[in-house]
Amino acid sequence: MTVTQKLQLLLTFIMGIFLSGCTVFQTPEPRLPKKLAVRIFNITPQRAALKIEGIYYNPNNFGFTFKSGDLELMLDTFLLGKVHIDTMINVPAHALFTVPVTVAPDFNKLGQTGINLEDSVHISFKGTMKGSVGWFSKTIHIAYDGRHYLDLQMN
Repeated sequence: MTVTQKLQLLLTFIMGIFLSGCTVFQTPEPRLPKKLAVRIFNITPQRAALKIEGIYYNPNNFGFTFKSGDLELMLDTFLLGKVHIDTMINVPAHALFTVPVTVAPDFNKLGQTGINLEDSVHISFKGTMKGSVGWFSKTIHIAYDGRHYLDLQMN
């Protein structure tokens, strides 16, 4: 067997191992509690915002790095806002992780909707998430739809 043939065999073996270990990236699963903590705070003296800690589960057999996300966040039929998340988070395999989401809705319009924040409310979001594993990056679509009670906390 020549050196070239040995290299080809070794390369074929390495590629086989690499490709057999590759799996399709599964979308992280939202694990939001029924009672969702929502912190209300001022981002400026004239403008308030909401901060929510989104809890997710990584169902993959490998860790990844959460790089960013873009969401459109709804409360019942009211658009709370569009959010860009630029936090980098190292996520282990089969682990829960938290993504901080801050949105500055128009509170005057929210007050005019008649949404009863004392009762359970419909929360939904859709958007994209960017993550990477080693040198490989991927953008995936994420979506959520569920009913929650809001634990409003003033800061």
